[in-house]
Amino acid sequence: MLFKTMPDEKAMKDWPQHYYKIEDANVREACLKQVLKEHPDSAEDLRRLEILQKRYGKRAHKNRGDGFIRAFMMILIAATNDFHSLNINAKERELTDNLRQLAVLDFDRDDLLYEEWRDFSRQYLKSCVYSPSYRSTLFGAITLSDETVALKIAGEIDLVTRREPEAFHLGAECRKLHEIMKQSYLDMVESGQSYWDSYMESLKR
Repeated sequence: MLFKTMPDEKAMKDWPQHYYKIEDANVREACLKQVLKEHPDSAEDLRRLEILQKRYGKRAHKNRGDGFIRAFMMILIAATNDFHSLNINAKERELTDNLRQLAVLDFDRDDLLYEEWRDFSRQYLKSCVYSPSYRSTLFGAITLSDETVALKIAGEIDLVTRREPEAFHLGAECRKLHEIMKQSYLDMVESGQSYWDSYMESLKR
C-alpha cells in the first residue's frame, strides 16, 4: 500500500457509536489505533483491536479479507460437498480449525465479540442478497425468487452454525453464534420469521 491508511475523523466523533459504520477494515483499525494513541489504557479499545485482527488478520493491505466470512464459507462448502466423507477425522479437524477462525473456539467471549459477530452476520447477509451470482442459477440464466434466496440463506446459516457442529458434538459451542446470525436474519430479511419457520418445517419432511 503506497499511502498510509488514515482514520475517518467523522466516524471517530462520539466514539465508538459509529464504529461499525466504518466498512473498510484498514480504516477501522486506523481509527482504533488513533484512539489508543490518545487513550492507551482503554481496555475496550484494546479488545476491539484484538477482535478486529482476529477477524481480518494483523497485516493491513489493500485486499484484506474477512476471515469470519471465509471460515463460514469453508464450513458451508465442506458440509455441502462432503469432501471428507471417508475421513471423519479430517472433516472434524477442518471444522474445528474454521470455528477457531470464527472465534467460536479458543477465544475469549464477551459483548464486544458478540457485536463483531453481529457485524459479520450483517455483512454476510448483504453479500448474499446483493450478489447477482448468489441470486441466480444455471450460470446466471435464471434469477431466483426472493423466497428461494431467503430460504437458501436460512438453510446455510442453520447448517453452518447448528447442524454441522452438532454432528461433531460442538452444538453448544456454536449456540451463541447461531442465535446472533438467526436474529440478524430475522431483523434484516423481509418476512424473515415466516421464511425461517418454513425452512425449519422443511427439515421435518
